[in-house]
Amino acid sequence: MTAFRLVGVPHVLAASLCAGLAAANAVRVDAWTALVIALAAATAALTLGPRGRLALLAAALASTGTGWASARLDALDRSVLAARVGEIAPAEVVVTGPVRRGTFALRAPAEVRRFGRLLVREPVLLELPRGRSPPQGARLELALRLKRPREREGRFDEGAWLARRGVHVVAVAATRWRVVGRRGGVAGAADRLRLAIAANVAPGVGGARRAVIAGVVLGEDEALPAELRDAFRASGLYHLLAVSGQNVFFITFGAMALAWLLRLPRWLAELAVIAAIAAYVLAVGWQPSVVRAGVAGCLASLAWLLARPRDRWHFFLVGAIVLLAWNPYTLLEPGFQLSFAAVAAIFLLVPPLERRLAGYPVPRPLAVVVAVSAACGLVTAPILWLHFGAVPLFTVVSNAAAAPVVGPLLGLGLVTAAVAPVLPSAAVALAWVNGWLAAYLSACATVVAALPFAQVSSGAALLAVAGAPAIIVARRRVPPAHRLRAAVAAGAIVLFGVAWKLAPDGAVPPPSGLRITFLDVGQGDAVLVQTANAALLVDQGPPDAEVASQLRRLGVRRLALLVLTHPQRDHIGGAAEVIDRIAVDRILDPRLPVASADERAALAAARRRRVPIDVARAGMEYRVGRLRVRVLWPRAPSPPGDDPNRHAVVVLVSYGAVDALLPADAESDVTYPLRPPPAEILKVAHHGSADDRLPDLLALTRPRVAVISVGEENDYGHPAPSTLAALADAPALAVYRTDRDGRVVVESDGRRIAVATGR
Repeated sequence: MTAFRLVGVPHVLAASLCAGLAAANAVRVDAWTALVIALAAATAALTLGPRGRLALLAAALASTGTGWASARLDALDRSVLAARVGEIAPAEVVVTGPVRRGTFALRAPAEVRRFGRLLVREPVLLELPRGRSPPQGARLELALRLKRPREREGRFDEGAWLARRGVHVVAVAATRWRVVGRRGGVAGAADRLRLAIAANVAPGVGGARRAVIAGVVLGEDEALPAELRDAFRASGLYHLLAVSGQNVFFITFGAMALAWLLRLPRWLAELAVIAAIAAYVLAVGWQPSVVRAGVAGCLASLAWLLARPRDRWHFFLVGAIVLLAWNPYTLLEPGFQLSFAAVAAIFLLVPPLERRLAGYPVPRPLAVVVAVSAACGLVTAPILWLHFGAVPLFTVVSNAAAAPVVGPLLGLGLVTAAVAPVLPSAAVALAWVNGWLAAYLSACATVVAALPFAQVSSGAALLAVAGAPAIIVARRRVPPAHRLRAAVAAGAIVLFGVAWKLAPDGAVPPPSGLRITFLDVGQGDAVLVQTANAALLVDQGPPDAEVASQLRRLGVRRLALLVLTHPQRDHIGGAAEVIDRIAVDRILDPRLPVASADERAALAAARRRRVPIDVARAGMEYRVGRLRVRVLWPRAPSPPGDDPNRHAVVVLVSYGAVDALLPADAESDVTYPLRPPPAEILKVAHHGSADDRLPDLLALTRPRVAVISVGEENDYGHPAPSTLAALADAPALAVYRTDRDGRVVVESDGRRIAVATGR
């Protein structure tokens, strides 16, 4: 018997190639050296027996994979534009992916084709001013300013994250852009297909329902309200909004069903499946879960056409080979890890779970959903915890409730997009039905997310997840063949947890005295005040700033007080996520009569977490050890229609002989009449906007440190020249700006002050 007839030989060879591709992330080798080693191993294999031949062929493939991956990584690491950071020049760029709408800018993946006189083809992250967004695939002409990605903050390094995608510079629009054409070829066809589906997926349906439909069909979640997006995460349903392999299964099922209705021969049906999968993968883009499932689906159809056996493990490994061969850095991405871990769990854990459920009066479809959800939730929990710091606990419940509508919702969305150009009235009717399915899916996410402890971020989650297979092994309730699988699962999860605990997380130790951190949140405010035994947060920045993640990277797990100064997005847009992810003892809110979705989301999160809420009024005081927090403003409820900035909460933080005045957006015409005491630290109000009475306030408070929390190149002209001039005229005043200095940290022992900056 030759080696090629041995059971599992294709798996061994494919796994060896995968291992070689993945190994390049740790050790790179010269491509020619790897090729020589591979040829030598392959030649030596001809002289050996079956087992030796298999081992050397596996080594040859591993060497080939490492050489190829090393060359790909070197190509991804090269950048022509990185040497031109800081320059501004006319440019031509192609928008290569969907545009994400942030609070203060539009961001999209793009490729620079020309920069000044330099002809290049290099991927960049394109930043455009808010407003009309260019379509995917558009060729733009504009002037670009090149800058480096943001520096590392805690455990998140934006530069490294972009570099794994071959992106080394951020290209900021320095002038207005104009569309001069569209890219062509296969990429252009994919752009047109995606735009057609996006435009016609839900005619006549708007708001959150349309956003959910677009999320399920195309993976677009940027239009989803922040509170609903958080609910999908907390309930364990977020994978439905990030296109997954499940979508490819439904595409395959739909294509086969359509072929059966049309009475097409089987061979033509299989070709239709391949075409449908290829079109869908092109439309949604290069995402690990979709590519993996697309490769598996196409290989399954090819296997039938070529009369070959279908081997799911072989398809699984080939999908990994395709992804790692294109970009070996994909191995480090959460999407890759979650997708392949979930599929491996389905292969290994679902069959025994289904057998266990067979003895209960559970309908077969429900048993499958429960088994799949339990297996995937068990295996992906440590990955979610490691990357995102939180694990949904009720994923089985939410997925069981949502399962009946996911397939119909995706199918109706695609049918609607296909029908809309020829039968618009029928498309509207289909979209109306689909809107109700989307509403049901949203309700599932919202109800489950509102349950106590729906999402946990403590070590208890890891212990619970690891304990399940461990208990199964201990009680010997599974056949011996499956005990090893459960033991391996438990051990892997525990190792994940140990690695996470031992890995440096960038958290700084708590201060011995007072520490005030002015977080870098762009055009917004977020001020963290810490002592050795307490922390409070004044404002939470816009949602894009991800203040909750910043706090976790700084080691903050509990806040004694959360201050919502006034209901504007740049101040409390991140409040709901902070309340959901960080333990909060008490909330202070002025309850201004202003309609604010962000405030409603924050208060709803507070109700879910049973956090008490105080109405902020002048004269209130909080003490924690040596830390004293006094509310100076507002004194009374705000009249309807008044500017909320004039009624923002103004607090004075005192520690020993050091005071900090934090006025949010209340300018000096509000704060100066309050006659605040001298304050060594001043947060400049309203991001440094023009403030006529600022010189008077500076003369009264005599600060030694002033901090302006402001976004880089914002549209408001902040900080105003008059404000900068007033600050420059103040004696012995050190001025810091988050747009230039990044995060500003002020430390004090109650007498002396030290300042550090850095992103």
